[in-house]
Parts: sequence; C-alpha cells; structure tokens
Amino acid sequence: MKGDWKKWLLTGLMLTAPAASAATVWEPRLRISAEERYDDDLRLGGADATGGQLMTKLSPRVGVQGRDGRLDLNSFYAADVLMRHGSGKVTLDHRGGLELRHLLSRRLRVDSNVRVFRVTDPMSLPRDGLARSTSPTFYTQARVGLTGRATDRMDVRVGYGLEAVRILEDGQKAGYAHTPSLELMYRTTRRLTLGMEYRYQGFLYDNELSQSHGVAGTLRYRLTRPTTFIARAGPVRYLAPTGQEGGWVPRVNLELAREGELFDLGIAVGHDLVGASGFANALWADYATVSLARRFNHQLSAFGAASFFRNGRAPGRDWSTFSSTPLVSQGYAVGGGVEYRFSRQVAAQGAVDRIAQVGVADSAGVAGDLTRNVFAVRLIVTAW
Repeated sequence: MKGDWKKWLLTGLMLTAPAASAATVWEPRLRISAEERYDDDLRLGGADATGGQLMTKLSPRVGVQGRDGRLDLNSFYAADVLMRHGSGKVTLDHRGGLELRHLLSRRLRVDSNVRVFRVTDPMSLPRDGLARSTSPTFYTQARVGLTGRATDRMDVRVGYGLEAVRILEDGQKAGYAHTPSLELMYRTTRRLTLGMEYRYQGFLYDNELSQSHGVAGTLRYRLTRPTTFIARAGPVRYLAPTGQEGGWVPRVNLELAREGELFDLGIAVGHDLVGASGFANALWADYATVSLARRFNHQLSAFGAASFFRNGRAPGRDWSTFSSTPLVSQGYAVGGGVEYRFSRQVAAQGAVDRIAQVGVADSAGVAGDLTRNVFAVRLIVTAW
C-alpha cells in the first residue's frame, strides 16, 4: 500500500504499438538525502533508553535508467545510515529495486517490479500491518506479468507474485507467499473495462503449506482523464494445513487513483488473504489507505497519507472483534509534510509521522504496542 500506489493502481492492460526502433539510452542516477529526525520510540534506544532520540540519517542512492521505443527500465540501490545521538548506535539498512516494462511486439508486453529490503526497523517497510516485531527484517517483493492482446478489445494477462520475509532473530522462520494468476480484461467502451481473474496463493511457513483458490470480477472505469476507479471482488477458498481451520473468505478491493498536474489522490480499501508475515502461515487482512499530494507551484508542494489495518489468523478468526485480542493486530499510520524545491537538483522537506500498532498478537513475542511519533527535516540533492 505505501509508496508506489500510483504505479500499481494506474497500470492498465491495454497495449500500445511500439515506437520506431531506436538505440537504448542508458543514464546513471545519483541522489543523496540527509535527514535529522526525532523518534520517541523507546525501543530504538536500547534497554537503558529513557526517552526519544535525535538521529541523523544519510541515504545515498545510485541507479541506472534505460529507455528506448520499447523499453523502460529503472534500477536502484540505496544505503540508509542511521546514527542515534542518544545511544551512539549506528545502523545500516539496504534497499534495492528494479522496474521493467518492455514491449516485445505490438501485441505482447512484459512488466516486472522487484524490491528487496534489509532493515533494522520493520515499520519502515512499504506495507501496512504485519510488522509485529522490532527486530531487523529481510523482505522482498517481486511481480512479473505477461500481457497479450487476444483481440482488439480483449487482453490476457498471466502474472506471478512472490513475497518473502525473515525476521532476523533466533527461533524465527522465513515466510513465503507465491501468487500466480490469470486474468482476462475486455474493453466494453473507451472508459469501461470488465474482467475476470483466477488467483492461486501458496503460503509457506515453518515447513507448513496452506493454499487458496479464488476467482474475482474486475471493473475498471475512467471517471475523468486523470482519475480511474477499480473494483475487484470474489470468493476465496482457503485450504489450511492439517489440523487447522479452513474455509471461505471474501475478497474485496476498491481503489480510486487520480494523477493530475497539481493534485494526486489515491484511495484503497479492502479485505483479503495475505502471507509472508514471518510469524504465521496466512492471515486475513482489512486495510484502508489514503494518500495525496498537492503542488502549489513549481517550488512548493504538500503531501500526506493515512492508513488503517487489521490482521488475524486465516480464514477469519476473530474478524468481527474490533477490540484488542491475542489473535488480532490492528493499528494506523498518519503523516504529512511539505517540500520546497530550490532547483531541479535540490529540495528540502519537513515531515511528521505517527504510527500506532495495538492489539499485537502473542505469536510475535512483543510486549505492548509499537506506537511512535517521528519528526523529520531532510535535504535531498539529485546529482544526476
């Protein structure tokens, strides 16, 4: 849900004819950000912490971009060095990613997105919920899809998604979620597209495999030139490991995305099965997110985001209970900030974030909640 909603919500299935053949242009990218922040999470200071800490964060990011008439490729690696002034502790996090979109022919397109993280703060991962530990975490998410134009109005898409997570502490096992899918999309009008999707999910944790089979109908409607509404809903059959409970789960997802010259908006709400949590096989999840950005002029802009989530044991254990229970984790995140761009290369930001995660499940082994407030100012320099 976090960070890349525009890229995923606005990805259509319609193929376009490739442009005339041209040489691929490769360009290096370099961006450096320096941040000073205050974080009042006591856990980050260690056992002797008595209050929040001032921290300095340096994040160099290097990458390569390649483009021609058929190819659009972006790759990056970033290192996050966090120096805590109160405890003197220094940590190093790693982030990397690759996005690829390639027109193989006039009727065939491949696209993929891979992200890899090794972080000391799991609350910084680009997803809501599931972070029920403060231990370092390895997380990767990969998606690849092949879309073909069967007729002038119908597209067929074959996709595969992978999530993998490992909480880096003694006794924790890696968790995986494998998600192949097949989708048909039919453009009834210039604005309206209807579709059907079959999705398989394989959840693997601690040598136990659970599975799900689901079908869903899809409606994609372009309300205005910059605004698209997407609805997806259908039943999911959850097959639990031996000795555990299986059953039916409703899958519902509603999305509204707007990307305009001065104002961007993203809204997503839904209920689904998720995995790769690092402490359980599969979970049900409720989620709601809102993100927006407002550009006042070429220099000044504002941004904000809010989200709410609930996670519990699949297929629907304690789903109707909104109070804190040992089997349900719930919480919210809200934040916002402003950006002032001095030039195309230099920008300054100020941001405030609050994360509150309560009702944490016992299986995570975490006492209390993970509530924290973060205040940050940063300078961003784009060299290339």
